[in-house]
Amino acid sequence: MKVKGIAKSIVNKLVTRSNHLSQGRAVGVIGFVNQNGYIDSITEIVDGGVSGLPYREILSKVASRKGESLLEIMNQLPDNAVLITTNPGKTGLIVETGGINTLDQPLVSIGVKMGQVAGVGIIYPQEHLFELTTKSEEIKLKRLTAKTMEEEREVLQENSKTKLEYLEICEELEQVELEETEVNVETKSESEWQVKPVEVNSIEEEFAEKLIKKSINVEQGREVAAIGEVKDGHIVQQGDIVVGGMGYVPSRLLASSYTDIAGISLREAYTKHIPHNVVIVHTHPGGTGVMHMGDAMAGPVTWGRPVVAIGHDKNGEIKGATVIELLEEAMDLVDEYEELGQEFYEAQTPDEEADIRKRRFGIAQEYTDLCKTIEIKSI
Repeated sequence: MKVKGIAKSIVNKLVTRSNHLSQGRAVGVIGFVNQNGYIDSITEIVDGGVSGLPYREILSKVASRKGESLLEIMNQLPDNAVLITTNPGKTGLIVETGGINTLDQPLVSIGVKMGQVAGVGIIYPQEHLFELTTKSEEIKLKRLTAKTMEEEREVLQENSKTKLEYLEICEELEQVELEETEVNVETKSESEWQVKPVEVNSIEEEFAEKLIKKSINVEQGREVAAIGEVKDGHIVQQGDIVVGGMGYVPSRLLASSYTDIAGISLREAYTKHIPHNVVIVHTHPGGTGVMHMGDAMAGPVTWGRPVVAIGHDKNGEIKGATVIELLEEAMDLVDEYEELGQEFYEAQTPDEEADIRKRRFGIAQEYTDLCKTIEIKSI
């Protein structure tokens, strides 16, 4: 889908709202491309919060989000939808591919300088952008494996060259005099977008031991992960083991360990190529397997797949394993977290702000309560 332009009135409306909010806050909407290739209608404008834009709320203006993962929300979008955001202090140039890798639909950025429109940029889902994202993940890990200053210098040189490629991914979008129209979106049936939840009770002992062995053989603190498949509540290994970084495992490299995702987005991978009964299994070096909000975001909250953590000590002794499944509570918590991010700017007293901050920390803690201990055994 090629976009020819965007209604100037829509751009002005978003910039006016962003200026009204001030504080460098962005706003976002879902826009729709008409049959002639122009964006002439948008959903209700959503204000950015203390942690940036609340993407689930933006998407909820055209999709059901209650108890749904981000993947399920995105898969309710019509094909002619685009994500439009303002970018205060910038010109509208887009130099990142994370959003396009997740959403898999065009992204429009409206630059705002001194209260005025500085430019409108757009990027499209394209094979080379997805491959560029994979390349960036690989380079980031290369730096961790560098053993000498010279090796690290070479990796950083490669990283700098790759960053230059990002400068060419964005096109300028024309602003045109065009009358806005009403939003008209057809609702998709649940069978087209819902992910069937799976229950996890145990993990194959040999699978867990392989992960731990790999974990202690790489640099201390680096996580390793693999894709598992649930059969009657029991996880068995299906994907190759991927070595990540300090506290993370690259999302595209992990997905590609299960199936070939060359040239496609993660959204397409988890929608069409990775089955619903897949589980993300990773290690927690130095931990007992208890997870936090970040783990939930990497698994059920974003991709609708359970996430498992296996804790172990430096000698490879397994301390435990837990799972966060595709639970409605996990989705409710992230929705509340987004809402609190917006309420932050509405606080009128230090006490009100303190209450909001404490509740946000409380939500992060409640994700830990969603961890369910699972058994490590052989079947």
